[in-house]
Amino acid sequence: MKFKIFAIGACAFALAACDTTAQNPEMLKGANFVANQPGATIVLSFAPDEMRVNGKVVNLYNGTYTADGNKIKFDGFASTMMMGEPAAMQTETEYFQFMPTVETYELEDGVLTLTSGDGTEIIFTQVEEVPAPADTTAE
Repeated sequence: MKFKIFAIGACAFALAACDTTAQNPEMLKGANFVANQPGATIVLSFAPDEMRVNGKVVNLYNGTYTADGNKIKFDGFASTMMMGEPAAMQTETEYFQFMPTVETYELEDGVLTLTSGDGTEIIFTQVEEVPAPADTTAE
């Protein structure tokens, strides 16, 4: 009887260990993502060999992150200081305010969801290469 209880417990433990919703921070390394937002496309790239991110909204930016399971924290963002269209600048301002509040992430089937402590989300799509900047020169 004791063996049956142990076997059932071991099976339950093994099934719990196979949780398919668990996140692996290593999957972020070297990955590139885009999110189409009002007035701008946000680019977010994770460095392949260190806990750094970079990207572009209107301005180029970079920073650091830490991740453990589905928990993630972004910090130390710096950016260039160029002006853009008002809608794009508003999106950039909101994005830079959002990133330090992010607490969790989910990466599934090429979709990255960043969620802040208050439940606000930004959803990114994984891309192989970062999109080239739009040509804004007049012809």
